[in-house]
Amino acid sequence: MDSNSSSAYSTGPETPAHSTLPPNEQLPPVQPPSASFIMQLFLVPGLIVAVVVGSMALFGAYGKLFSSELDWRHVVSELRSTNEHRRWRGANALAQVLQADANLGESGQHLSSNEQIAKELATLLDELLKQPTSDPELITHQSFVVRTLGWLDSESIIFPTLINAMQPKNEILIRLDAVEAVAKVAGRKAQTNGSIADKDVIEQVIECSRDENPLMRQVAAFTLGLLPGDDVDQRLKVMISDADTNARTNSAFALARRGATDGVSVMIDVLKTASLKVDVASMPGPSEPEKRNQAVKQQEINGKVLFNTFRAFRELKAKLSDDQRQQALVECERLAKDSEFLRIRMDAGLTVSELKSK
Repeated sequence: MDSNSSSAYSTGPETPAHSTLPPNEQLPPVQPPSASFIMQLFLVPGLIVAVVVGSMALFGAYGKLFSSELDWRHVVSELRSTNEHRRWRGANALAQVLQADANLGESGQHLSSNEQIAKELATLLDELLKQPTSDPELITHQSFVVRTLGWLDSESIIFPTLINAMQPKNEILIRLDAVEAVAKVAGRKAQTNGSIADKDVIEQVIECSRDENPLMRQVAAFTLGLLPGDDVDQRLKVMISDADTNARTNSAFALARRGATDGVSVMIDVLKTASLKVDVASMPGPSEPEKRNQAVKQQEINGKVLFNTFRAFRELKAKLSDDQRQQALVECERLAKDSEFLRIRMDAGLTVSELKSK
């Protein structure tokens, strides 16, 4: 796999190279652009399970807010404060309230569909995006709010703001977070057999998939796998020829989740290359220990990509041509026999058995 691009941005929740299978099983989760974030994105299956927000130190101060219906109202009121510190305490606490409520499932307050919360956060982000600056603290705040919007389902309110955040004028981190937020919303809808119908947000994600930044194309490919439409299908079929390895792989996984075999050749390449031992000398890092550490991480990523590939072939087995099936069998039988990793040998063997059973 492409170690350089993978170390630049990984996200995630298949293990991505980015994609969409049975909501919880289908091919692969993509945090801020960091080696593990984009690679996670590059590696996660089915429904992106979001990685969220920080500042657990603030949890103590607001931990008591999670119990009553007034909690979120109090926290939202903090977002309107002219005191910057209160405002951001409120933002952190609200993100935690949303996460805690989501974890409660049916017994929670269903705050993800609360339009007042969506309006407050969308307004806050729109205000932040109007500030033309590269100040690191501002970028951190923008990123935080964008990712928090990913917990909300009031699409008519949050999507225009997320589209604004995806624009090229913004920092790449903000744009990546915005695309990922759309993926989180789409992933939740897929759990109930729903899909996003907003044409504007779909068109914007397609536009992001054409970005010159390979990390953006990786995240966009994964997200497109969760979105409906013929235009999305056509774009993914183009992206399996992308110059970036991870973008190609995410596109192939996305197509597989949609029941399309167009990306099979890309997945065959994954079987051939992801199983290779990572060259420590080729890893980024100022020292030998750091290079070794990066090599271990890359090997783990490659393993996750392999498992997603095995799963994709099993999902597509009824649709494979005889030639595609034979190519997959050759590589899977090789891995089942020769891989130094037991889990890969087992998963490859399972795939061989299923492909032969038709």
